[in-house]
Amino acid sequence: MRPTAPRPTIKTLSEMTGYSIATVSKALSNSPVVTEATRRAVFAAAAEVGYQASLRGRSLRTGKSYQIAVLMPVSAAKSHEWNGVEHAEILAGIAAGLEGSAYRLAVHLVGDRDDSLAVVRNIVEGHLADGIIFSGIQTQDARVAFLIERGFPFVTLGRNHSSRPHAFVDIDSEWAAHAATRRLIAGGHRRIALVNPEPHLAYATDRIKGYAQALKEGGLGFDPALILGGDLTTRFGKAAALALRALPSPATGFVCVNESTALGVLSGLHETGAVIGREASVIAYDDINASAYFHPPLTTLLYPLETLSRVLAKFMLRLLGGESPEGLTHFVRPDLIIRQEDRLLT
Repeated sequence: MRPTAPRPTIKTLSEMTGYSIATVSKALSNSPVVTEATRRAVFAAAAEVGYQASLRGRSLRTGKSYQIAVLMPVSAAKSHEWNGVEHAEILAGIAAGLEGSAYRLAVHLVGDRDDSLAVVRNIVEGHLADGIIFSGIQTQDARVAFLIERGFPFVTLGRNHSSRPHAFVDIDSEWAAHAATRRLIAGGHRRIALVNPEPHLAYATDRIKGYAQALKEGGLGFDPALILGGDLTTRFGKAAALALRALPSPATGFVCVNESTALGVLSGLHETGAVIGREASVIAYDDINASAYFHPPLTTLLYPLETLSRVLAKFMLRLLGGESPEGLTHFVRPDLIIRQEDRLLT
């Protein structure tokens, strides 16, 4: 029987690369003091010999869990309509961003706002993870306040409307709503609806600001009846379209919060007999670009969610490496993909 080859160790990688054991160890833990060239050389050697760090042993030595907690709403886990699509993209991006590091992704399901805060407390106080990533940021978010107070590493997809800095990746929702509304105004629409997320979410407020500013610039009045907030589902989009078309002065332009609601709006408009491209125009907003296949295809504000989620992971690794959260912010504007004239022709 052939003897089993000895399991490669950090010493093995040190001998292969010529770096000290301390440098190899720092490279494997993605320490910011190690150059990218050194890190790549160490990981290449590790891949060559099949080196795998013992997370259990490392955890016992360092007191770390080597887990990154990602909060996922229960509604997304149930995959009701399209609710799970966005979170699948987020998880894929984070997993890709953590690849090559010592950290692993751990999904924690959360329900309502109180439950979400309770889960965060349990993770922190139970030492279940070394950092937390989450989305669905509220205007005044108790989770953000708690984590800042405890000095616990976290990164959010979305910004909290607080003066206290934290690491985040965000999309310029105010600009997006402004650009979509301005486009509909230029197309002759005077009754423009904002199909929005639930009002406690931070980016719902951002979207209202951009929408209101575009109306002001276009010389149009602000009518609160034209803003409806809901749960981002296709069902909500259809209900919103039916309600907005039933107004004494019906909406003709629709700025939607995502492609799921946009699909529902199309269904509602079809039910009321409104012809898209003549009596009504719809602009979508999302990352999966499914609106290219709607009938008719919709103008869309498109953003690369999986790419942004990779940045979430990279920011988390940099936080765990000792960087300050103040410098870990990434703010992007979506691309406007024009697929129709978005004009009112009646």
